[in-house]
Amino acid sequence: MNKTKIEWCTYTWNPIVGCKRGCPYCYARKIHQRFHPDIPFNEISNWDERLEQPLRVKKPSKIFVGSMSDIEYWSPAQMKSVLDIIKQCPQHTFLFLTKNGRVYYRYNFPVNCWLGQTVIKREDYVYQPEIKNIKFISFEPLLQEDIGKYYFKGADWFIIGGLTPKPQHSDACVKEILDQASYFGIPVFMKNNLKWPGKLIQEWPEPRG
Repeated sequence: MNKTKIEWCTYTWNPIVGCKRGCPYCYARKIHQRFHPDIPFNEISNWDERLEQPLRVKKPSKIFVGSMSDIEYWSPAQMKSVLDIIKQCPQHTFLFLTKNGRVYYRYNFPVNCWLGQTVIKREDYVYQPEIKNIKFISFEPLLQEDIGKYYFKGADWFIIGGLTPKPQHSDACVKEILDQASYFGIPVFMKNNLKWPGKLIQEWPEPRG
């Protein structure tokens, strides 16, 4: 488990690595190919030596689960092994992130799991009123200029980030998302890669349970 430069978490935890999506802007694939060129990134692989890492961290921390994968492609057995560890670590907050929000209906997540959707296009968003965990949207990379005009009902937190290294969004697009968050009382975390001309808002939702 690694300390991370991702601003909204403390650690990344990757007991399972790999993704089949092939997004052109994927940072994880580039990192994986750099250090493990012999293992295809589109193969989902277990790294069992990392599985128990959260058990060794006593200080309450925000842990991003699967920064080098998308849980959509995990097997039920792989997810069970991860959730079994999480249940032993109630002091931590575990943040999941996927492009397919429907995957969260497959499993029962402890209350200390925050469930995120990456939303690039409005059509990506899945409304999940039945799920009681904290739910968040990661608008990263922010590409669609009018995405902030859509009402993202049911979200508890917005993360906003630009395309690295060269953002493609306009400041007006960011402002539309901020206006929506303000109107509905949704906390916002703006990442440094937005290149926002004003002061960055960096808020977290209130924990539950």
